[in-house]
Amino acid sequence: MRINRSREHLADEILVAFLDGEMSKSQIRAIQNHLNLCWKCRSASADLETAAEAASRLLAERSKDEIDRSLQARERFLQWRAAFEAHRLFFKCQPPQWALAGGVLA
Repeated sequence: MRINRSREHLADEILVAFLDGEMSKSQIRAIQNHLNLCWKCRSASADLETAAEAASRLLAERSKDEIDRSLQARERFLQWRAAFEAHRLFFKCQPPQWALAGGVLA
């Protein structure tokens, strides 16, 4: 990639690649030199960095919320399963219906 040292401003795609570290050392130096001289590009770079950080925070919070909901759902399931098994165990301990009927008829 060639960076024009004239009055041209850097495209957002170039600034994002720069912020992500997706450039060669010579490209990074050229962009840093340009940013040192160009207030508009420096401001655009700061805006992009702020937007990227905000998006990263939102994704991290969303991930935490999804993990919390997953853990809550697991806990509810385990409680339901324990209640179901306790209920099923109660009925296994009861005599079968036909045995009760036979005892009443006898």
